[in-house]
Parts: sequence; C-alpha cells; structure tokens
Amino acid sequence: MSYKKLGDYIRKVDNKNKEMKVLNLQGLSMTKEFRKSTSNIVGTDLSKYKIVKEGQFCCDFMSVIRVHKLPVVLNALGEDVIISPAYIVFEVIDKDVLLPEYLMLWFRRSEFDRYADFRCDSSIRGGFQWEELCEVELPIPSIEKQREIVAQYQAVESKIKVNEKICEKLEATAQTLYKQWFVDFEFPNEEGQPYKSSGGVMVYNEEFEKEVPKGWEVNYINEYVRLSQGLAINASTKHYVQEKGLPLLRITDLINNTQEIFISDLVDKNVVAIESDIIVTRTGQVGLVFRNKTGVVYNNCFKVHPKEKLDKEVLYWFLKTSEMYHIMNYLASGSSAQLDLTHKQFYTIRYLLADILTQQSFSNKIRPIGKYINTLHNQNKNLLQLQSLMLSRLAG
Repeated sequence: MSYKKLGDYIRKVDNKNKEMKVLNLQGLSMTKEFRKSTSNIVGTDLSKYKIVKEGQFCCDFMSVIRVHKLPVVLNALGEDVIISPAYIVFEVIDKDVLLPEYLMLWFRRSEFDRYADFRCDSSIRGGFQWEELCEVELPIPSIEKQREIVAQYQAVESKIKVNEKICEKLEATAQTLYKQWFVDFEFPNEEGQPYKSSGGVMVYNEEFEKEVPKGWEVNYINEYVRLSQGLAINASTKHYVQEKGLPLLRITDLINNTQEIFISDLVDKNVVAIESDIIVTRTGQVGLVFRNKTGVVYNNCFKVHPKEKLDKEVLYWFLKTSEMYHIMNYLASGSSAQLDLTHKQFYTIRYLLADILTQQSFSNKIRPIGKYINTLHNQNKNLLQLQSLMLSRLAG
C-alpha cells in the first residue's frame, strides 16, 4: 500500500469562542485524551479560547520537545469544548476519504511519537510544527477498510472500559466492607451478628476520640509496618539502567501500566517488587496505592511491608481508604513546592490494630474480590498489548 502525505487530507481550523457559548475547558494529556482543565479561569477571557467541535483534532506542538511525544486528541466527547489559544485545531477535509478515528489510531502509534520526536530534533525551526505534521506519511486504505480497523480497535477498547467499571464497583464493595469492619466496628461476632450494634464490648480511646472494640490496640504505624524506599537513579546507580531487564516502576508506569526504562536484575532486592507487594506513591501524586506489580520500585514510591501482627490484606485496604489518602497528602504538604512524604512523616500515623482472628476473617472474605480485580487488570494488560499490536499493523 502506498503512503500519502497527511497535509493533503487535513486543514487548520481557527474558531474562537467569541459568543462565549462553550464553557467546557479541556486540557490535553500525554495519553492523547482530554482532561478537565484545573486552571483557575476566574477573570479569564474565554472568548479568546479555541473551539474544538466533535470530530476535530487539537494538538500541543510546544510539548513535543519536552515530553518526546505529540499530545494530540480527537474530540469524541459528543460536545464542543474549548482549549488554550496556544494549541492548534485541525480537521479532516473529507471524512469519506480519511476517517478521523482511523487517523487518531495512527497518532496513537508509538512509532508516530518517535517520528515526531526525531523531526523535532532535526527541524531547522527547532520543533515539530504544523509543517512537519503535514509531511507525515501514512497508508490510507479504502474507507470500508478504515471503518473495519476502527471497529476492531474500539471493540477491544470497549472491553477494557467494561473491565475498568467492574473493577471500580469491586473496589467500592471492598471499601464498604472495610469500613463496616474497621471503622463502624460491625464485623461479625461469634454468633455472626454485627459486633457493635449487637452489644459488643467497646472502650473509649482518647487518641481516636471514640469507642473502639475492647482488646484492639493503638500505636504508631511503624510498630506494624516497615517502609523501603525505591531506587534513585543517579551517578552511582545509573549503571543499572539497561535495554532489557526488570521494568522501572515510576508513578506514571504504575498508573498507565507502561514499561519504558529497564533495570538490571543485579539491583538491591529491597527495591524489587513482586505481585504481592504493596506500593505507595510518596512524591508529587502522593498516596496512590498499588499491588500486583512486578519490577524495580522507583525513588518516588515506598514498598510497605506488614510486620507479624498485621495482615497484608487488612493493610492494603486500610491504605486504600480515602481517609488515608488525605492523611498522606496532608503529611506530605510541608513547606516544599512538591509534595514529599518521608518515612518519618508516614510513621507518625496512628493505627488501630484489630485482633488477629478478626483480621484473618476479613482477609478470607475480601481476598476473592482482590483476586478478581487482579484477574481483570491482567486481562486489560493483555488487551492493551493487543491494541498495541493492532496499531503497529496499521503500517501494513
């Protein structure tokens, strides 16, 4: 199949929000999706912002030189949005010749981002601009074939989203169960009845300023867990970075399931995570909790190891609570411009430890939920690999 120059099939669009009819301000993410803008727009003249209609594209040429990929998004939100005046908006000239959704698949290819990065470095103007985009060459099959390719890709994407929604519901169920047992103290007693409301013995705890089950103990969390910090990449450790090896688990990799940097397996085992390990982010995006990840934990994360008294399932769902997320972010705020949660700060957290039988009972009840969530996550990993394969095959 012959390749065509993209510039023959697209054109710039410059529609300003002059009548202020569109107020949905969006930013562009590195994953080539819209993200709700967090900018403070109070007092901002939104009439100067650009409108992106459904089926149109927008991109941020300025970011290529910094992030080594082109943030470009197809508006498939079902409504018009506005974006920064600094971004470029463009559209396909004839949708019966080139399907916008097919073009977006081409933009999602890692090879396209590598090309954009290469052209950025080699450009006389010192960047990847509209002219360079127009010079991109791509195969343009029949419109029927394009629709078939898009439908196949979207079917996989739909399955991924269904799995994500199921995982969200399962996570919510698990959180509700944790709250019922360890916050409301309505875990089942020996007769299978809810402990607190069935007259279970409660004692007042001054530190938590509430009644807690008799026999449960309160202490600083360092009595029950141990932290190990991830690998810092610097002059003394950079020799561990290799073309192949264990994937480095940065925050972005944990969130997006990416593998971009690899580390020698000769690295200190304290920074290596296996599937059962609990990982907590400690800088920037503080308080995100992960498990079922394998690789080398980066310096912006902790591994959290439970000691003998604390069950790992109980610890995991405790760390996943919204209360713990807010506590970790509060402790990390300090005076630094970037959030930074230290060992010392984390260890100031007070923890209410249930008796071991209650912990084990909870663990047995919630473990199947965690396993099913992990199964769906693994299924999505495979589906994402399938999507990558489908994108690579676009080149013919």
